[in-house]
Amino acid sequence: MSAEAAAMAQEPEFDPIEAILAAHSGDARAAIEDLVHRIQHLRYQLSLASAVMSKGMTRGWGPSLDQT
Repeated sequence: MSAEAAAMAQEPEFDPIEAILAAHSGDARAAIEDLVHRIQHLRYQLSLASAVMSKGMTRGWGPSLDQT
């Protein structure tokens, strides 16, 4: 096993949920509130991009606010 592979094997796997909770000192409500605000901001940014984006640029594709 190479030294690089050995170093990768020892690193703990990154858990984004734990990182978000740690960033909010374990306060789940504060973490959810922050994520909701971030989602609202990204939805606004997506609506702005949709309004100014040319249909020809994406060959008819348009972004959707729905996940389905």
